[in-house]
Amino acid sequence: MMQIKGTLNSGPNRFGGVRLFTYFCSVLLAATSVLAFAPAAEGGPRAKAPVTWSWNGKDAWLPSAKAPSCGNFRLQPPAQVAALNGWLPPGRLNETAKYYKSHGALSFTDPSAKGTVSAAIDGYFVRGAAYRENREGQPNGPGSSVQYIVDIQHPCGFLVRYDHLRTLSPALQRIFDRSIPVGEDSRTTNVKPVKISKGQVLATAVSVPDQPSPRQFDFGVYDLRRQQQSLHSGAWLADHWSSAELADFAVCWPRLMGSTGVQIEALPNIAPQDGTDIC
Repeated sequence: MMQIKGTLNSGPNRFGGVRLFTYFCSVLLAATSVLAFAPAAEGGPRAKAPVTWSWNGKDAWLPSAKAPSCGNFRLQPPAQVAALNGWLPPGRLNETAKYYKSHGALSFTDPSAKGTVSAAIDGYFVRGAAYRENREGQPNGPGSSVQYIVDIQHPCGFLVRYDHLRTLSPALQRIFDRSIPVGEDSRTTNVKPVKISKGQVLATAVSVPDQPSPRQFDFGVYDLRRQQQSLHSGAWLADHWSSAELADFAVCWPRLMGSTGVQIEALPNIAPQDGTDIC
């Protein structure tokens, strides 16, 4: 600073001492502003990680940080209603076959099951599974093909699960190829959260290729903030091929879709013999 002062005071200066000093301060301020708004160098501060929810292994899902409010939460239908010919309500009870399925399903009219499946919410792809199944539902059985599970979480506490996706979008396929190998069963693998936008295409075909009608994909929605059901004990769920991790948190998802949800509920029920304790 002493050197700057000496420069200002030495010899004639057509700017004048005060004007030169003002000019120097302006240049310094401009340089400081550029540095302040320049992008962080590699290795610098990173974007804040999204809030994700994890199962505690017993009775609750816990957020990784304070979760935002869900507000007036709404879903976008995962497929165009005009392309569908049936649905399965979530929370289906079948005492004869001893199953309880907390998810629902949607069936495409197209016999090849080539239909666009899209994201119902803004959120993050957090885990998935790849497994083989044949038309009889046998894991790794004769004529089996790879089926995909995709779990997308909204940071406020909703989880949407898709199952029986067959042809993934290129972006999702790259993630599976890199991080989620085809396994012996449908157990999921966690991945680094990947941003997904509502309406983003997830798949363009579903179900096993030569499976007889209905050709459908599973669709389940879960409010992780609190248990939605208290009718069934863990033992009952285990006896009915289910798990409290999802079964206790399932919701009737058409009711979160407004008028489009009403159209879905008006579609033929693929399994009318099964009751439901959610819808």
